[in-house]
Amino acid sequence: MENLPAVRGTHELIPVVLPEKHQRFYDKLRDKIEAFIKDKGVNDTVASYILLAPDLFVLLARLLLDKRVSVQSKAIAGVAVAYFIAPIDFIPEVLVGGFGLLDDVILAVYALRRILVDVDEAVVREHWNGEEDLLAVITKVVKSADDLVGKKIVRKLEETLFRKK
Repeated sequence: MENLPAVRGTHELIPVVLPEKHQRFYDKLRDKIEAFIKDKGVNDTVASYILLAPDLFVLLARLLLDKRVSVQSKAIAGVAVAYFIAPIDFIPEVLVGGFGLLDDVILAVYALRRILVDVDEAVVREHWNGEEDLLAVITKVVKSADDLVGKKIVRKLEETLFRKK
């Protein structure tokens, strides 16, 4: 009996309401992205990645507020949320518009991959508002990351998130 793996008990799902300031950020970001896509004629493939940004932001913000999420996972979610909000990052939106959200999306997905090691998948899925399956989104972004922003930026994002040298 001692050598059996630990099994997590079932958890009662607790709805988490997004604070108004986060909701406003979501709405502003979604509007900004949709206007950018329309104005610049962004192709559907790239647009689909950029449009993940608001849903990923909300997911990470909700995980920060969930008492079932460990401090370590909250720290990772916090880094990703801060990266979304920070005006300066590897691909600044100020310079390249909505294309600058691609690195934010990739960092968010890498953060979620790490969070899912520690946090019950059902808890993470509970906070996901996106239309696509969350695990499919994560897989799609990870597979496309190098093509979207280049290997050098992906490596820098990993270093930012995981403090690699």
